Amino acid sequence: MEPTERIETLYELSLAITPAETLEATASTALSAYLDELSCSVGAVFERNEAGEYRRLGGAVGTDDPLYAAAERRLRGWATDDNASREPLPIVGAVDDDDDNDGHYHLFELPDFGVLLLGRRGEPLDESVRNGLAPLNEQLATACTTKQVKTTLSDARRRFEGLFTTITEPMVSVVITETGCEISRSNEPFTKTFGSATAAEPGVEPTEPTADSDTELTREIEARLRDGHPVTEAVRRRTTTGAGEFLLRGVPVTTAAGQEVFLLYVDITEERHQRRLLESLYERSEAILTSGDQATARERTVETAVSVLDATVAEIHRYDRATDTLQPAATTADEPVFSTDSDGEILWETYGGTHTQIESLSAADRSLRCADGAVESALLLPLGDHGVVIIGDDQPAAFDDTALQVGQLLAAFGRIALTRTERAASLEAIQSIMQDAVRADTVSEMVETVVDRLPTATNFPTAGIWASDPATEQLIPIGSTGRAAEIIGEHPTFEPGNSIAWEAFAAGETRLVSDVQDHPEVYNADSVIRSEVITPIGDFGVLIPAAMRPQNITVADRKIAETLASSLETSIELIENRRELRLLEAVIDRVLRHNLRTDLSVIKSRIQQIAETCDDDSLTEQMLAHAERLEATAENARTMRSVVQSRGQRQEVSVERVIEDAIAAAPEPPDSVEIAVDIDPTPSVVAHPKLSTAIAHLIENAIDHGVADGGTIRVTATTDDEQAVITVADDGPGIPRNELAVIDQAEESALNHASGVGLWLIDRIVAYSDGRLSFEAKNGTTARISLHRAQSDGTET
Repeated sequence: MEPTERIETLYELSLAITPAETLEATASTALSAYLDELSCSVGAVFERNEAGEYRRLGGAVGTDDPLYAAAERRLRGWATDDNASREPLPIVGAVDDDDDNDGHYHLFELPDFGVLLLGRRGEPLDESVRNGLAPLNEQLATACTTKQVKTTLSDARRRFEGLFTTITEPMVSVVITETGCEISRSNEPFTKTFGSATAAEPGVEPTEPTADSDTELTREIEARLRDGHPVTEAVRRRTTTGAGEFLLRGVPVTTAAGQEVFLLYVDITEERHQRRLLESLYERSEAILTSGDQATARERTVETAVSVLDATVAEIHRYDRATDTLQPAATTADEPVFSTDSDGEILWETYGGTHTQIESLSAADRSLRCADGAVESALLLPLGDHGVVIIGDDQPAAFDDTALQVGQLLAAFGRIALTRTERAASLEAIQSIMQDAVRADTVSEMVETVVDRLPTATNFPTAGIWASDPATEQLIPIGSTGRAAEIIGEHPTFEPGNSIAWEAFAAGETRLVSDVQDHPEVYNADSVIRSEVITPIGDFGVLIPAAMRPQNITVADRKIAETLASSLETSIELIENRRELRLLEAVIDRVLRHNLRTDLSVIKSRIQQIAETCDDDSLTEQMLAHAERLEATAENARTMRSVVQSRGQRQEVSVERVIEDAIAAAPEPPDSVEIAVDIDPTPSVVAHPKLSTAIAHLIENAIDHGVADGGTIRVTATTDDEQAVITVADDGPGIPRNELAVIDQAEESALNHASGVGLWLIDRIVAYSDGRLSFEAKNGTTARISLHRAQSDGTET
């Protein structure tokens, strides 16, 4: 090609290379010019993607020509070569056809875009033309790249436009220019939530904070968006209906016009409200769960309901098993405000486990009413078998789904606290009942004590006790609460084959019956009793607490009943053992008091008769001494028994009178022994009635061990502000230390001497007097008894 012709050709090509409406059109227009001006028969433009692969654009020519096929194969192979070994473009290749229709193809680089493929029959393009095409190829690459970028931006714009028309959350775009910020577009949810965004120069984030405290965060958000950083923040903003909380997501995008920020607002007002309610409930739940009694648990539950849900009033109606009614038990008002019709249907529905929401009490045809009309909407929640909680507000439809969920959690906490405190109170009551029950003289008295106290001490107003009669194989009723007698009348006798009670007793296992009518072996299908727990009392019988509603006797009741039955079994054993012991004591007392003393009197009489006719007095004296010691032992045994039996008795006594009685009761001392008494003005003391017996034994021991060969026994009494001290001292050798061991050992082996018996009695009497006994062996023996002084009302100091 001549230079002038070459220049004209390249000029014409440059005029044809301009961006068209689309990338495909830009490439097709330029390719047509290349083919015409350079007499080429095949050609195509290829776009390179990010993976390094080449995609043919539309408008390619001669794709079915072998020359084109050879050129594309060469391009595909070249594209897969390693960059280091890849042949530089442009590449010229030849195709040799059998019909002498030779051709050449050319692969030119389109910098930063792709490759231009051209092919012609005959000679290849000369080198000067190939070199002259380099700037034109750059021009084509630039035109294609520009259109590619515009197409990408256009696609992105369409996608954003799609977001604005389809997304349900408020969305707005703000363009940041050199002069300020202006809203580019906003969707309908944005306008509906925040109002029309028409401000002349709004900030980057065009919504308004709800308080001054939010302004600083708004400034931080705008600064980050201006710097090109995306933002995700929880913000509080003013809306057309008040204040709201939103999760703001901001994305800066660089455009030809400058920087544009897309802002999306996700409403989290309800979520945050629910979280705050749950956090508030969590903070207060500990106070409910740690309530010390049921009244406190109820009060804290209703107080928490009003505080957490911002309600007007809350109250609890407690289920009373005794009357089968729901009664107001706690309220945040001065007095209960909710009442029902005679049947109270709505409360019973709630008690049965169904929560109820009333949006407008004034328009509802339900049975719940408010005394002063101040409550317009109400939320009723079950408290298990404890009753229902009613939460009221002065606004209609005040309780949404979140309030319902929080209310249900609150009711669950209240139910747990009431169950725990009820059980704790019942266990304490059982302990108190059994303390009284074990004092009964007979099982009948014990049963009467138990059934009288069950309704008030536990939640068993309807309960009975049946005793087993092995001879007839029957469970016979021996006691029931007043409510049980009132609603049942005469209690039945249970036998094998006709009752659940007999099955439980025979198996020795507790039976919890949620609904007696579901059992074919029920004793009476028409009974008002619907639920019960049957707990065996060992081999004695059964305890049966019951209720008039199905499922009203719970697992917690079962545990209480089992604890009570176990205590009853123990108490019955104690009463029976005590009865046997009393019988044994009576027999022993009769033996000691009558048989033994009578026989000893006969023996002594016969010995004295023998002594009158016997020349050797030593034998009869020994026999009499043994008989007298045996008589003294019997008397001591009776005294010991009397002291132990009266161990719980204490009374106010005069110290002076006690000492006088003790000296009178002690053995007559020998002529060589003197008893000296020194009593200060001494108040009365609180002591065991046998205190004088203890002092008499101390005097007797002093006579026997302290002054047997003569001396003085000193009996003194002194006092201070809190106690009185009675002292018995002698100046002899004193009581042997081995005999004092009885005080520490208190065993049968230590009572092998009369003095040991006496010391044992002294120790017990002082202990039963809540006093203190001590001995000092120095220049004789000194025994001290320290006792509490009595106040003017007879109590101890």
